[in-house]
Amino acid sequence: MAAGESRRMPICKQLLEIRGKTMIEIVVEKAIKSRLNEVIVVLGYKSEMIREYVEKYLNQSKPIKIVYNPDFRRGLSTSLKAGLKAINRDSRAAVFILADQPLIKIETINQLIEVHSSMDCLIVAPIYRGRRGNPVLVDRRLFEEIFKLEGDVGARPLIKRYIDGVVYMATDDLGVIADIDTMEDYSALIAENDLKEDEDKG
Repeated sequence: MAAGESRRMPICKQLLEIRGKTMIEIVVEKAIKSRLNEVIVVLGYKSEMIREYVEKYLNQSKPIKIVYNPDFRRGLSTSLKAGLKAINRDSRAAVFILADQPLIKIETINQLIEVHSSMDCLIVAPIYRGRRGNPVLVDRRLFEEIFKLEGDVGARPLIKRYIDGVVYMATDDLGVIADIDTMEDYSALIAENDLKEDEDKG
């Protein structure tokens, strides 16, 4: 999901750089390296600019699709719908990954898939120290429910409505709750990554 307007930031946050790569590149690369069968990148705000950073992945061995959401100003739900319209008909579920979560681990995406494959559930949501995060996996049986969503909402209404079908997956991946909404968030992330890089070198 990379269609948002980044209203709380003075620039397009999908193109903010971390260690020489934009956030959209980092997230797309992790999705490609995961067990996902296909990757659908939903664009909206500044789509042509962001698309230039994504097109280079179109020749990967894993199917990659770039979808434009003309209704992106009406909120996240419109991007969920745009992504689902492009999904493979044989897909048993969809994992909705946000473009502003560059710390998310590939292993976390894979764990969501593994939990869904091993259990009869409608939704798999990660939990970090008691806080629900993203990405969230939604079973195909709820796809029609997603098309009924309106406004700037994601899976939260479905989680409330189908609570008995939700599996909460505990994880030590801080990336599931670490999103970049402000320049302060970005500065803190850069400082943390610079510190980690120094520790790795040491």
